Amino acid sequence: MQWKRYVREDGTLDEEQLAGREVLYIGRNGKAVERFVGIGMNVSVIFKPLTNLDTIGREIWVYEQLLPSLAVRYPHLLAYAEHRDPDRFWAIYEDLGTLRHSWDSGILLQAAQQIPSWHALPPEQIPASFEGHSPQVNEVLRQVTEVRPGWSLKNTLTGLSWPIERIRSVFSLLQSFPSGLEGETVVSHGDFHPMNLALLADGELAVMDWEYVHRNSVFWDLYNLLDITSPRYRKPVIAPSLRSEVLAAYVQRRKQLGLGFILFEDDQGNSSDPAQFQNAYCRYALVYSLWILLLIEKDLANEQAKEETDALKEQRRETVQICFDLLDALAPLT
Repeated sequence: MQWKRYVREDGTLDEEQLAGREVLYIGRNGKAVERFVGIGMNVSVIFKPLTNLDTIGREIWVYEQLLPSLAVRYPHLLAYAEHRDPDRFWAIYEDLGTLRHSWDSGILLQAAQQIPSWHALPPEQIPASFEGHSPQVNEVLRQVTEVRPGWSLKNTLTGLSWPIERIRSVFSLLQSFPSGLEGETVVSHGDFHPMNLALLADGELAVMDWEYVHRNSVFWDLYNLLDITSPRYRKPVIAPSLRSEVLAAYVQRRKQLGLGFILFEDDQGNSSDPAQFQNAYCRYALVYSLWILLLIEKDLANEQAKEETDALKEQRRETVQICFDLLDALAPLT
């Protein structure tokens, strides 16, 4: 198939060569990911321009070097641009059909059991230059505890009318967190939220959008799956019992693969206690959720973000509830 006939030199689809097209979603940089059928084609495919300029070449590397070793369903890569100009770069993928994105318990449990397949890989095989879309947890913890004009966790929580006992619990926990909050360093998908997961017609779970693969904490993919929030999409806050069930499913799958986990710097990697893992996860997730609250308040104060005010307020509501649930889970530690 001469895929280049469907793409112009500027990296956009050539309307004259298409029999049909449909915008699926808009990426972080405003570029559209589309389903299209070209003239002379009998099936549709997915056209994906580079939606984050910093990730040029990374998804191609993942498809060539990482994914062949994983027993994970993903859309096959059919073609990509021969140059490395980020403004014009594109790739064409297999169309997996109508996809169902959901936060129901079945998908979350199935997704959690997929994660250990890449967490088991040696993180050293991922280039150190590959980075995620968010700072890692030690930097986030530093920012959360930092006080500067317009950036104070205590002022933010007070302004949100948090009960004083909740605020005290937050600072008690932040002061008691051990070193090595990130736990084990693993190969991370990097953007493993449910919008990048899809249940196929045959019931199989497909994992998409691998351009943020990098080395990160054992908890990062789980946090994206369970508790990260965004103004770009709405998601239900999961029940604490479901969070525990999903984390236990992850631990159980690791045990089946013969893997322990390292939670603290002095661990030997032999632990397999789901309760210990869940406590460590909740500490990690709380730090990120508090950081997200600070970012939301900063965005709400920004005049340029006024058009997103309603979405940001919804995100804030979701994030506050997640913080409360995590604090309740960590209550025995305070």
